[in-house]
Order: sequence, then C-alpha cells, then structure tokens
Amino acid sequence: MRALEKWFEPTVIVGMLGAIVLLVFSDVVARFAFSTSIAVANELARFCFVYMIYFGVSYAIRERRHMRVTVLLDMMPATARRWVFALSELIFLIYSVAVCWLGVVITQKAFGWGKILSSTEWPLGFLYMAIIFSGALSSLRLLQSLWRTLVAGDTRLGPQTDI
Repeated sequence: MRALEKWFEPTVIVGMLGAIVLLVFSDVVARFAFSTSIAVANELARFCFVYMIYFGVSYAIRERRHMRVTVLLDMMPATARRWVFALSELIFLIYSVAVCWLGVVITQKAFGWGKILSSTEWPLGFLYMAIIFSGALSSLRLLQSLWRTLVAGDTRLGPQTDI
C-alpha cells in the first residue's frame, strides 16, 4: 500500500508523458510516410495530456510544492505558523472537494449530452472524468497534509525554486 501511495501519481504522469511522446512520434511518422494525419493519435495525445496535468496537481499537493505565497507564513512563530498553515490547507481542501463535486456534475452532463470525441468516438465524459479523479485525489492528499500539520506539527514545504 505504501508503494502505491508513493508511486501512483508519478507512474501515471510518466506513463502519460511516454504515451504522448509515442503518439506524437507516430503521428509525425504517419504524416511523413503516408502524407496523411492520424487523428486518433492526436486525440489520444490530448487525452493523455489532460490526465497528466490533472494528476500533476495532486502530486504537487502531496509533495507540498504547489504554488503558494508564504511571505506572512515565514514571518510567524512556529505555533501560529502551524495553525495558519492548517487553515490554508483546509481552505484548499474545501476548494478541492468543490472541484470534485462540480467535476461529477459536468461529467454526468457530458455523458447525458451524448457527445463523442471525433476520432476515437469515446464519450466526452471520459475526458471530464479527469476532474473527478484530480479533485478526489487532491482532497485525499490535503487530508494527509492536514494530518501531518495538526498531529505531527510538520509545516515544511517541498523544495522550492525561486523565479
């Protein structure tokens, strides 16, 4: 279970990136060799890109590397920092739950519309399901972060790169 918790998002992200590279390369080869476009490869690459981005959100949350402004947080004493950090994670959790719920609503509507993707002929709802997966997984990751903050007192952020 720990391996699944540790490697789930990175495996999905790397797998989707690999699929994108293969699909784009196969499209380039098909255009060069056959003077035609393979629309299915293009559509699948877009599909993989959407899922890769949405799973990247939960991965960033897990690693505590998502965007945040920490100027005020950095100036606070440790006790206040812990509670303010927990409050910000709680607000983000409420947002993630709302995103997940709205993803369910949008996905249900998309399946109800009966629209399909042009090349693969998959229902459009499969594309919108990425919102549900991302919202649910992000919510779980934020619950883990709240646990780390409130029980263990851990308010450390992941490695940062200054711009």
